[in-house]
Formats: sequence, structure tokens, C-alpha cells
Amino acid sequence: MSDVLRIAVPNKGALSEAASSLLAEAGYRQRTDHKDLTLVDEENGVEFFYLRPRDIAVYVGEGTLDIGITGRDLLLDSNADATEIKGLGFGHSRFRFAAPKSPQNTIEGLAGKRIATSYPGLLSAFLTERGIDAHLIHLDGAVESSIRLGVADVIADVVETGTTLRRAGLEIFGDVILESEAVLVQRRDFAG
Repeated sequence: MSDVLRIAVPNKGALSEAASSLLAEAGYRQRTDHKDLTLVDEENGVEFFYLRPRDIAVYVGEGTLDIGITGRDLLLDSNADATEIKGLGFGHSRFRFAAPKSPQNTIEGLAGKRIATSYPGLLSAFLTERGIDAHLIHLDGAVESSIRLGVADVIADVVETGTTLRRAGLEIFGDVILESEAVLVQRRDFAG
């Protein structure tokens, strides 16, 4: 089975169901039990690995898996040695800044601020590119609460509808940091 293509697929979350449906529609077998971590599709010469979407670019970039499906935001945040092959047209979101309403809510106004995010790699690159020096606070989720709890002045997070931000009393400001969607990724040196 050394000629088997090894593919990473999101195991849960917003991308999982759509990715599995896309693969099934293309004629690949998919797992029937969501607790299964692998599935061999011998007929198509493929082995699927069901992994956390945040980890997929790392596995692919390290060369342990050939290709994978993850979010563009997760690929860029990982700084993995993997590259985007193609956008897949689902899992759309935008990466944005948000804070309590204020006239100081501008990209330039971020200098010296504490910014909470689950995407420190992506945000650091964005700020560095613009010459903005800010203090990044890495949280694993629910960054909206960080301002109310006094941990951050601003957040940078994935926004689909903005409802959660509005409920937290925050307004979106500045340009879109990144337009994201599900993407097919490969390791940079993959010759498959």
C-alpha cells in the first residue's frame, strides 16, 4: 500500500460534513462512524485520516500526509510547509477585528493595544506587514469574552454572521483581514 494517497479530512466542526459529502459525491468511501479516525478506500487507492482541522496543514506540511482539506485561515495561521491547491467553495468566513464601539477603532489605532485571537500566526503577519506593534494574546476560543474580562482591548476572530460579536457588545471595524474558505492543501514538495 505504498502507492496509496493519504488524505486528511476534518473530523468535526463546520468543515467536516461538507468535506465528507464532497468526497462521497466524487466516489470515495467515507466513514460511517464519526469516531473512526481512519478509513481505507482500497478501490480508489486512498487512505483517509480524520483530524482536527487546525492540525491538518501541519500533518500535510510535515509530509506524513499527502493532501488535506482545511480552512485557508488555519493553513496560514499554522505556518506549516504546505500550500493551497484550490478553494473548495464551502466553509466561507471572514477574519475581522472587533471592539466596543469607539471612534478610535481603526487599523492604525491598534498600535499598543492588547489583541486577543485564536490565530496568532495569521494576525502577527497582518500586523507586521502594516508596521503595527501590538500585544497578541493567544486564546483557544471564545475570544469575545476577553474584552469584558479585561484581558484584551480588541479581538481578531473568524466572523460568519457577526451575531456573537453583537451579543457581546462589539462592533466590527477595519478592512477584512482574510477571506477564508475550505481549501485543498498539499505539502510543498508533493509530486503526486
